[in-house]
Amino acid sequence: MTVHYRDLRYIRLAVDDLAGAEGFAGDVLGLQASGRQDGIAWFRSDSRAYSLCLSDRADSAVALSVADRTMLDAVGARLQAAGVAVTELSDDDCAARWIKAGLTCTAPNGVPVEIVMRPLESGWRYHGPRDAGITGLQAVSLACTDIAANEDFWTRAVGLTVSDWAGDACYLRLGDRHHDIVLYPSERDGIFAVDFAVEGINNVMQNFYHLQARQYPIVQGPGRRPASNAVFVVTRGPGGVLFGYGAEMAEGDAVTGRAPRQFPAAPGSFCAWGSPTEQKEFLG
Repeated sequence: MTVHYRDLRYIRLAVDDLAGAEGFAGDVLGLQASGRQDGIAWFRSDSRAYSLCLSDRADSAVALSVADRTMLDAVGARLQAAGVAVTELSDDDCAARWIKAGLTCTAPNGVPVEIVMRPLESGWRYHGPRDAGITGLQAVSLACTDIAANEDFWTRAVGLTVSDWAGDACYLRLGDRHHDIVLYPSERDGIFAVDFAVEGINNVMQNFYHLQARQYPIVQGPGRRPASNAVFVVTRGPGGVLFGYGAEMAEGDAVTGRAPRQFPAAPGSFCAWGSPTEQKEFLG
């Protein structure tokens, strides 16, 4: 059975300083706080109950959502057929994640991957503490010491589709948007970056100046990714994780109507505008 994912649902980040991370998510990024309990804080970026979870008591994780129990079971069967150990989340685990049911497994880079069903939506319109122009969770990037094993996991086992490669960096999509997950060759493993979509290039530039005014480092950008066409700017947040804003990402026939492309392992493959960076993963 072919598996279908609804969306990249949420990112959970393990942090040492929860209060500091909360301040960054709200005051700097512009996300809306949606709850805090027992060392866990949730933040909204759109109509869902939360898209970013910060915790000083739980591991980092990436979650994908499916429509119903039939699809959840299909994903579980596909993972097990690929030799991946899968565990059903307990009732307490599901309650903590604000979902009806879910499965968990571990990617080769050690990041837990959660497949969730019926995640909670919010009945209230999203509004952040400032007008950052955020429209939703856009993508998550993963650092991988073994890029081949992680690409195999996300394609053969999970069932995602490659849109493009830049060197060995791999852009993966759930549907018809250029990417939801990016795998970067790295000297470490873990969650590398979290990106939020904004309305347009004006919001990217406004957030660039906001970050500068708050004296947060600009890791790369403003720029444009050649593979996805996305305009972006990236800063560094809690625990060294990168956070970015992006707009104008390619989607539809411009992505699904062609074969994956191979871009060179060079800085120009990660920014067509030539924005400077010292981040090794963006240097090819």
